[in-house]
Amino acid sequence: MVFLRNKVKVAVHDGPFHPDDIFAVAILALYVKKSLKIFRTRDPKVWGECEYVFDVGGEYSPKKKIFDHHQEGYDEKRENGILYSSAGLAWKEFGEKITGSAEVAARIDTKMIQGIDAEDNGIDLYQYNFKDISAYSFGDYLFAYNPTYQEKGKSSLKEFEKAVEKAKEALVREMKRIKDRLSTENIVRDIYLKTEDKRIIVLNEDYSWEKVISEYPEPLFVVRPASGTNRWTVKRVPVEGAKFKNRLDLPESWAGKRDEELQKITGVKDATFCHRSRFIAGAMSKEGAIALAKLALANA
Repeated sequence: MVFLRNKVKVAVHDGPFHPDDIFAVAILALYVKKSLKIFRTRDPKVWGECEYVFDVGGEYSPKKKIFDHHQEGYDEKRENGILYSSAGLAWKEFGEKITGSAEVAARIDTKMIQGIDAEDNGIDLYQYNFKDISAYSFGDYLFAYNPTYQEKGKSSLKEFEKAVEKAKEALVREMKRIKDRLSTENIVRDIYLKTEDKRIIVLNEDYSWEKVISEYPEPLFVVRPASGTNRWTVKRVPVEGAKFKNRLDLPESWAGKRDEELQKITGVKDATFCHRSRFIAGAMSKEGAIALAKLALANA
């Protein structure tokens, strides 16, 4: 029983589990930095014996360590209107303490948590363009850990615990990426300010550039080394708020061309490829990638 007392007791609802209760428990685990004893139950007596209660309990009270969002009159929401689910309430309470940074916590909330909250509260984030086709989300992946009706012998609690571990891994990885991204944003901004022709931004490292560069109206292409290789790429700058719409496409005649065929069209001797969608092209050298970017501007 000594081992059990060293664990932090947390309660969530039984039945099928969802990304919001999975993430709420994962967030707690990162905050307390201790093993958890998880109770999946709707028994108020058990809730009362636990230190934390998520997604059940009928109230939202950080002082009582109860984080529910199903009760009548609940209206805890962000400025953009997205209601907090148990995941968001947990991140709101513990996120900055976990990350040590208000900025990192805010970016995690925007990138990961708000989507979970929106889905659990019945808020549509996307408009689907194709019938019966939808994006497969990380939430879908976590939900897949629920045993099916043919898996009656599986422990729902054990599968929930597996899903919690996956959520923890995702949070830790995203925190690392965001912290590293923040550390380079000022570098990218300084490069932009010092660049004479701001239509082409040249980065000597594989910095994360999208957020910073999209703030400025002039850049059309970014040249940078290709991560994990000795090659270089020229990549279009997307239209703000779009993922696949570009401020300027690479030339149509380059689309899908590779190596000698692309080299013949462009005159760039070390050109290696151009994606058929014309958002990225590559060369073996920095000079080759810059030459491709300049040709794309001249072609436009």
